Amino acid sequence: MITHYRTNLLFLWLLMATSSIVFIEPAPYDILCLGLLAMFFYFGLRIPAQMSTATIILGVYLLATIISSALAYEPADSFRSLAVRFYLLASWLLFTCVVFENPDRVTRILFSGYIVAAVIAVTFGVLGYYKLVPYTEQLLEFGRVRSTFKDPNVYGPFLVPVVMYLLARFEDTTRVKSIFLGGLFAYLVFGVVISYSRGSWLSLFVAISIYFFMRLAVSRSEEDKKQLMIKGGVLIFLSVIILGWLSTTEGIKQMIERRTAVQYYDVQEDRGRFSTQKLVLERSLLEPLGIGAGQSEKEYHFSVAPHNVYLFVLIETGWIGALAFISFLGLTLWKALRFLRFSLDIQPIYTAIFASFVGLLVQSFFVDSLHWRHMYLLAGMLWGQALAFEAYMQSRNQNPGFIRSAAP
Repeated sequence: MITHYRTNLLFLWLLMATSSIVFIEPAPYDILCLGLLAMFFYFGLRIPAQMSTATIILGVYLLATIISSALAYEPADSFRSLAVRFYLLASWLLFTCVVFENPDRVTRILFSGYIVAAVIAVTFGVLGYYKLVPYTEQLLEFGRVRSTFKDPNVYGPFLVPVVMYLLARFEDTTRVKSIFLGGLFAYLVFGVVISYSRGSWLSLFVAISIYFFMRLAVSRSEEDKKQLMIKGGVLIFLSVIILGWLSTTEGIKQMIERRTAVQYYDVQEDRGRFSTQKLVLERSLLEPLGIGAGQSEKEYHFSVAPHNVYLFVLIETGWIGALAFISFLGLTLWKALRFLRFSLDIQPIYTAIFASFVGLLVQSFFVDSLHWRHMYLLAGMLWGQALAFEAYMQSRNQNPGFIRSAAP
């Protein structure tokens, strides 16, 4: 099996450790991901048979995207965006297959690298924010941290899954490790805050709320619930301290107040976020096959982007493509929930992944997340674990106790 070799696990770790360095394209992450796709499948990484439904749905989505792009006003302009979508879905396939092979170990390896990437991003962001290094303008955008990303609205959401992973790890760790994890949790939450991304704040709030709700719902005893509430309370207390300190820091306080207010570009009548979304919805009725991948960003279509991934997919791939894409997201949630309803030893981490994914989908009502790399990472980890769970259930006559005993 591919994931039983330490060298391959090291490659996966390195892939995630470089995932925050994306201010250039193709990013190191992209080159390494394509290389691992070719190498792993060449040497025998297999695709689970249970993925047939998802494969058909995504095939419909890609076919709709190809047709809409071929019929676009400038078909050549769609090629780059079309290639990116194929690549990102291929990355989802890679993560699904490697997690399916060795769910717990691969997930921990991926998040180990992800933590390194998040720390790198926040550290560069903090250095730039406080002007402790030269060329700070490369790390900021209008006073907001973008760090090693191109956009603060991608940098902030990128950190949310790692924050949630640390929250899950905080549940089942020793007191000494708890201090370290708590400090790291606080550091990354600070990183999310100084992105001044309203979407990332919303995503984190939704993810934490869903996480605690689901963990309490499946806890096996009152003692488990008590421990969850205590440890959760400690992290919430840490977050309150951070927010309290930030609220007394004049520059940060002013920026938070400015960002929490309604922005002019949200409500402008001709170039506002919401007016453009209305225009996109109206235009989609006249363009049932879509206008082509990457076309909504063209000035001759709309003055600004829709800032809503569902409308973005609708107008670019048409009604069939949008239905297929949303069906894939819905199927991902359903598959994950079937697994997460069991109280398993490894469940906290996957609850964190699920909660992060839901938070991202909620945020996507206000931002275009279609090309976000970590969206396909989260979906792949959810699919990989859910399919592995189904395979175990079938092999043990639907006995969930086998899964508990198999989990480390």
